[in-house]
Amino acid sequence: MKISNLFYILLLVLISSCGLEREIDLNLPEYEEKLVVECYLERGKPIQLLLTESQAFLAPADSVPFVMDAKVIIKNNGKEYPLLPSIKVDSIFGKVYNYVSFDSIPTNPSGVFELEITDTKNRKVTGQTKFLDFLPIKEYSWEFEDKDAEVKDDSAKAYVLLRHNISPSDDYYRFIINKKNGNTFANDLDFEYKGITATNGEITVGSPYNYKNKDTIQIQLHHIERQFLDYLRSVEAASDAAGNPFAQPSPIISSVKGGIGIFTTIQYDEAFTVITK
Repeated sequence: MKISNLFYILLLVLISSCGLEREIDLNLPEYEEKLVVECYLERGKPIQLLLTESQAFLAPADSVPFVMDAKVIIKNNGKEYPLLPSIKVDSIFGKVYNYVSFDSIPTNPSGVFELEITDTKNRKVTGQTKFLDFLPIKEYSWEFEDKDAEVKDDSAKAYVLLRHNISPSDDYYRFIINKKNGNTFANDLDFEYKGITATNGEITVGSPYNYKNKDTIQIQLHHIERQFLDYLRSVEAASDAAGNPFAQPSPIISSVKGGIGIFTTIQYDEAFTVITK
Protein backbone atom coordinates (compact mmCIF):
# COMPACT_ATOMS: atom_id res chain seq x y z
CA MET A 1 0.00 0.00 0.00
CA LYS A 2 1.32 3.48 -0.84
CA ILE A 3 2.17 5.73 2.11
CA SER A 4 -0.20 8.43 0.83
CA ASN A 5 -3.10 5.98 0.70
CA LEU A 6 -2.33 4.76 4.21
CA PHE A 7 -2.25 8.37 5.49
CA TYR A 8 -5.71 9.09 4.12
CA ILE A 9 -7.14 5.89 5.58
CA LEU A 10 -5.74 6.76 9.03
CA LEU A 11 -7.10 10.27 8.70
CA LEU A 12 -10.58 8.95 7.94
CA VAL A 13 -10.42 6.67 10.97
CA LEU A 14 -9.43 9.58 13.23
CA ILE A 15 -12.21 11.78 11.88
CA SER A 16 -14.83 9.08 12.34
CA SER A 17 -13.64 8.49 15.92
CA CYS A 18 -14.32 12.13 16.77
CA GLY A 19 -18.05 11.57 16.41
CA LEU A 20 -18.38 13.99 13.50
CA GLU A 21 -21.46 13.27 11.39
CA ARG A 22 -22.89 14.89 8.32
CA GLU A 23 -26.13 14.04 6.62
CA ILE A 24 -26.07 13.84 2.86
CA ASP A 25 -29.17 13.90 0.67
CA LEU A 26 -28.93 11.70 -2.41
CA ASN A 27 -31.29 12.17 -5.32
CA LEU A 28 -31.66 8.58 -6.47
CA PRO A 29 -33.53 7.89 -9.72
CA GLU A 30 -36.98 6.39 -9.38
CA TYR A 31 -36.72 2.61 -9.43
CA GLU A 32 -38.77 0.67 -11.97
CA GLU A 33 -39.96 -2.68 -10.65
CA LYS A 34 -39.57 -5.58 -13.08
CA LEU A 35 -41.22 -8.97 -13.23
CA VAL A 36 -38.96 -11.77 -11.98
CA VAL A 37 -39.58 -15.28 -13.34
CA GLU A 38 -38.32 -18.69 -12.28
CA CYS A 39 -39.71 -21.72 -14.14
CA TYR A 40 -38.28 -25.21 -14.75
CA LEU A 41 -40.15 -27.62 -17.03
CA GLU A 42 -39.97 -31.35 -16.27
CA ARG A 43 -41.14 -34.29 -18.36
CA GLY A 44 -44.52 -35.71 -17.36
CA LYS A 45 -45.12 -33.15 -14.61
CA PRO A 46 -47.38 -30.10 -14.18
CA ILE A 47 -45.73 -26.73 -14.76
CA GLN A 48 -44.78 -24.64 -11.72
CA LEU A 49 -43.66 -21.02 -11.98
CA LEU A 50 -42.56 -18.37 -9.51
CA LEU A 51 -43.51 -14.79 -10.42
CA THR A 52 -42.33 -11.96 -8.20
CA GLU A 53 -41.36 -8.33 -8.56
CA SER A 54 -37.89 -6.84 -8.27
CA GLN A 55 -37.32 -4.30 -5.50
CA ALA A 56 -35.09 -1.29 -5.05
CA PHE A 57 -31.85 -1.91 -3.16
CA LEU A 58 -33.02 0.05 -0.10
CA ALA A 59 -36.57 -1.34 -0.09
CA PRO A 60 -37.64 -3.13 3.13
CA ALA A 61 -37.21 -6.90 2.87
CA ASP A 62 -40.06 -7.86 5.18
CA SER A 63 -42.09 -9.82 2.62
CA VAL A 64 -41.81 -11.69 -0.65
CA PRO A 65 -43.16 -9.49 -3.49
CA PHE A 66 -45.39 -12.15 -5.10
CA VAL A 67 -47.27 -11.10 -8.23
CA MET A 68 -50.66 -12.85 -8.22
CA ASP A 69 -52.62 -10.89 -10.84
CA ALA A 70 -50.80 -11.93 -14.03
CA LYS A 71 -51.89 -13.96 -17.05
CA VAL A 72 -49.37 -16.78 -17.54
CA ILE A 73 -49.45 -19.09 -20.58
CA ILE A 74 -46.94 -21.60 -21.96
CA LYS A 75 -47.36 -22.85 -25.54
CA ASN A 76 -45.93 -25.91 -27.27
CA ASN A 77 -46.84 -27.52 -30.60
CA GLY A 78 -50.20 -25.75 -30.74
CA LYS A 79 -51.18 -26.63 -27.17
CA GLU A 80 -51.59 -24.02 -24.45
CA TYR A 81 -50.82 -24.56 -20.77
CA PRO A 82 -52.50 -21.82 -18.73
CA LEU A 83 -51.04 -21.36 -15.24
CA LEU A 84 -53.27 -20.21 -12.40
CA PRO A 85 -52.27 -18.58 -9.08
CA SER A 86 -51.56 -21.22 -6.42
CA ILE A 87 -48.81 -21.45 -3.80
CA LYS A 88 -46.79 -24.68 -4.08
CA VAL A 89 -43.65 -25.82 -2.25
CA ASP A 90 -41.05 -28.06 -3.92
CA SER A 91 -39.21 -29.71 -1.03
CA ILE A 92 -36.81 -31.58 -3.34
CA PHE A 93 -35.23 -28.47 -4.84
CA GLY A 94 -36.17 -26.08 -2.03
CA LYS A 95 -38.34 -23.85 -4.24
CA VAL A 96 -41.64 -22.02 -3.82
CA TYR A 97 -43.98 -21.36 -6.75
CA ASN A 98 -47.13 -19.27 -7.09
CA TYR A 99 -48.46 -20.35 -10.52
CA VAL A 100 -49.34 -23.95 -11.46
CA SER A 101 -50.83 -25.68 -14.52
CA PHE A 102 -53.53 -28.36 -14.43
CA ASP A 103 -52.06 -30.29 -17.38
CA SER A 104 -48.73 -32.11 -17.30
CA ILE A 105 -46.01 -31.89 -19.92
CA PRO A 106 -45.73 -35.02 -22.13
CA THR A 107 -43.16 -37.59 -21.11
CA ASN A 108 -41.59 -37.31 -24.59
CA PRO A 109 -41.90 -33.58 -25.36
CA SER A 110 -40.68 -32.05 -28.60
CA GLY A 111 -40.36 -28.62 -30.12
CA VAL A 112 -40.00 -25.23 -28.48
CA PHE A 113 -41.89 -24.17 -25.35
CA GLU A 114 -42.87 -20.50 -25.35
CA LEU A 115 -43.64 -18.46 -22.23
CA GLU A 116 -45.84 -15.35 -22.21
CA ILE A 117 -46.67 -13.34 -19.09
CA THR A 118 -48.71 -10.13 -18.88
CA ASP A 119 -49.84 -8.32 -15.76
CA THR A 120 -52.16 -5.47 -14.78
CA LYS A 121 -49.30 -2.94 -15.06
CA ASN A 122 -48.98 -3.73 -18.79
CA ARG A 123 -45.66 -5.48 -18.26
CA LYS A 124 -44.87 -8.39 -20.57
CA VAL A 125 -42.29 -11.17 -20.25
CA THR A 126 -41.51 -13.78 -22.89
CA GLY A 127 -39.09 -16.69 -23.09
CA GLN A 128 -38.28 -19.89 -24.96
CA THR A 129 -36.77 -23.25 -24.06
CA LYS A 130 -36.59 -26.84 -25.27
CA PHE A 131 -35.85 -30.24 -23.79
CA LEU A 132 -32.37 -31.64 -24.35
CA ASP A 133 -31.40 -35.29 -24.66
CA PHE A 134 -31.55 -37.37 -21.51
CA LEU A 135 -27.97 -38.03 -20.41
CA PRO A 136 -27.42 -41.07 -18.14
CA ILE A 137 -24.79 -41.52 -15.46
CA LYS A 138 -22.26 -43.99 -16.85
CA GLU A 139 -20.41 -44.74 -13.61
CA TYR A 140 -19.84 -43.35 -10.14
CA SER A 141 -17.32 -44.34 -7.48
CA TRP A 142 -15.54 -43.02 -4.40
CA GLU A 143 -12.12 -43.19 -2.83
CA PHE A 144 -11.08 -42.65 0.78
CA GLU A 145 -8.03 -40.80 2.03
CA ASP A 146 -4.94 -42.86 2.80
CA LYS A 147 -6.12 -45.65 0.55
CA ASP A 148 -2.84 -47.55 0.96
CA ALA A 149 -3.03 -47.70 4.76
CA GLU A 150 -3.87 -51.09 6.24
CA VAL A 151 -6.15 -49.58 8.89
CA LYS A 152 -8.26 -46.59 7.93
CA ASP A 153 -9.19 -44.11 10.59
CA ASP A 154 -12.93 -43.59 11.20
CA SER A 155 -12.47 -39.88 10.52
CA ALA A 156 -11.18 -40.49 6.99
CA LYS A 157 -13.31 -38.96 4.25
CA ALA A 158 -13.93 -39.90 0.65
CA TYR A 159 -14.33 -38.02 -2.61
CA VAL A 160 -16.91 -39.03 -5.24
CA LEU A 161 -16.20 -39.44 -8.95
CA LEU A 162 -18.86 -39.23 -11.67
CA ARG A 163 -18.35 -40.36 -15.26
CA HIS A 164 -20.65 -39.74 -18.22
CA ASN A 165 -20.61 -39.46 -22.00
CA ILE A 166 -20.48 -36.09 -23.66
CA SER A 167 -23.65 -34.99 -25.42
CA PRO A 168 -23.37 -34.86 -29.24
CA SER A 169 -25.38 -31.62 -29.36
CA ASP A 170 -25.11 -29.57 -26.15
CA ASP A 171 -22.18 -29.88 -23.75
CA TYR A 172 -23.28 -28.08 -20.60
CA TYR A 173 -23.78 -30.03 -17.39
CA ARG A 174 -24.53 -29.75 -13.69
CA PHE A 175 -23.21 -32.12 -11.01
CA ILE A 176 -25.18 -32.23 -7.74
CA ILE A 177 -24.68 -34.29 -4.58
CA ASN A 178 -27.28 -34.21 -1.82
CA LYS A 179 -26.33 -35.81 1.50
CA LYS A 180 -28.88 -37.45 3.77
CA ASN A 181 -29.40 -35.68 7.08
CA GLY A 182 -31.98 -37.45 9.20
CA ASN A 183 -34.99 -38.16 7.01
CA THR A 184 -34.18 -35.56 4.35
CA PHE A 185 -31.44 -34.78 1.86
CA ALA A 186 -29.53 -31.49 1.97
CA ASN A 187 -27.46 -30.07 -0.84
CA ASP A 188 -23.74 -30.62 -0.35
CA LEU A 189 -22.27 -30.03 -3.81
CA ASP A 190 -23.54 -28.14 -6.85
CA PHE A 191 -21.49 -26.93 -9.79
CA GLU A 192 -21.85 -26.45 -13.55
CA TYR A 193 -19.29 -27.13 -16.24
CA LYS A 194 -18.71 -27.42 -19.97
CA GLY A 195 -17.65 -30.48 -21.93
CA ILE A 196 -14.27 -29.09 -23.00
CA THR A 197 -12.41 -31.54 -20.75
CA ALA A 198 -13.84 -34.63 -22.43
CA THR A 199 -11.49 -37.52 -23.24
CA ASN A 200 -12.57 -40.15 -25.76
CA GLY A 201 -16.10 -38.79 -25.57
CA GLU A 202 -16.30 -39.09 -21.77
CA ILE A 203 -16.13 -36.62 -18.89
CA THR A 204 -15.05 -37.37 -15.33
CA VAL A 205 -15.74 -34.91 -12.51
CA GLY A 206 -15.18 -35.23 -8.80
CA SER A 207 -16.07 -33.80 -5.43
CA PRO A 208 -13.85 -32.70 -2.52
CA TYR A 209 -13.20 -35.09 0.39
CA ASN A 210 -16.63 -34.46 1.95
CA TYR A 211 -18.08 -37.89 2.74
CA LYS A 212 -17.64 -40.20 5.69
CA ASN A 213 -18.13 -43.93 5.96
CA LYS A 214 -21.87 -44.86 5.85
CA ASP A 215 -22.99 -41.49 4.48
CA THR A 216 -26.04 -41.82 2.20
CA ILE A 217 -25.89 -39.56 -0.83
CA GLN A 218 -27.97 -38.73 -3.89
CA ILE A 219 -25.98 -38.09 -7.08
CA GLN A 220 -27.56 -36.09 -9.92
CA LEU A 221 -26.28 -35.43 -13.44
CA HIS A 222 -28.15 -32.60 -15.19
CA HIS A 223 -27.98 -31.86 -18.91
CA ILE A 224 -28.58 -28.11 -19.14
CA GLU A 225 -28.94 -25.35 -21.72
CA ARG A 226 -26.33 -22.64 -22.22
CA GLN A 227 -28.86 -20.04 -21.07
CA PHE A 228 -29.27 -21.91 -17.76
CA LEU A 229 -25.50 -22.13 -17.28
CA ASP A 230 -25.13 -18.38 -17.82
CA TYR A 231 -28.01 -17.65 -15.46
CA LEU A 232 -26.65 -19.83 -12.65
CA ARG A 233 -23.17 -18.34 -12.86
CA SER A 234 -24.46 -14.77 -12.99
CA VAL A 235 -26.65 -15.37 -9.92
CA GLU A 236 -23.63 -16.73 -8.06
CA ALA A 237 -21.50 -13.76 -9.12
CA ALA A 238 -24.20 -11.29 -8.08
CA SER A 239 -24.53 -12.98 -4.71
CA ASP A 240 -20.78 -12.78 -4.11
CA ALA A 241 -20.64 -9.12 -5.16
CA ALA A 242 -23.55 -8.10 -2.92
CA GLY A 243 -21.54 -8.69 0.23
CA ASN A 244 -18.40 -6.95 -1.01
CA PRO A 245 -18.40 -3.12 -0.89
CA PHE A 246 -15.41 -3.00 -3.25
CA ALA A 247 -16.89 -5.28 -5.93
CA GLN A 248 -18.54 -4.06 -9.09
CA PRO A 249 -22.29 -4.81 -9.34
CA SER A 250 -22.88 -8.02 -11.27
CA PRO A 251 -25.98 -8.18 -13.49
CA ILE A 252 -28.17 -11.27 -13.77
CA ILE A 253 -27.99 -12.89 -17.21
CA SER A 254 -31.63 -13.73 -17.85
CA SER A 255 -33.15 -16.10 -20.40
CA VAL A 256 -36.39 -14.08 -20.57
CA LYS A 257 -37.18 -10.81 -22.33
CA GLY A 258 -38.99 -7.93 -20.65
CA GLY A 259 -38.06 -9.04 -17.15
CA ILE A 260 -35.51 -10.93 -15.07
CA GLY A 261 -35.10 -14.66 -14.49
CA ILE A 262 -34.94 -18.09 -16.03
CA PHE A 263 -37.24 -20.23 -18.15
CA THR A 264 -35.64 -23.58 -18.90
CA THR A 265 -36.01 -27.35 -18.80
CA ILE A 266 -34.82 -29.90 -16.26
CA GLN A 267 -33.56 -33.32 -17.31
CA TYR A 268 -31.31 -35.40 -15.09
CA ASP A 269 -30.27 -38.91 -14.11
CA GLU A 270 -29.79 -39.76 -10.45
CA ALA A 271 -28.46 -42.49 -8.21
CA PHE A 272 -28.64 -43.19 -4.48
CA THR A 273 -25.78 -44.91 -2.71
CA VAL A 274 -24.13 -45.42 0.69
CA ILE A 275 -20.47 -44.55 1.05
CA THR A 276 -18.58 -47.54 2.47
CA LYS A 277 -14.92 -48.38 2.98
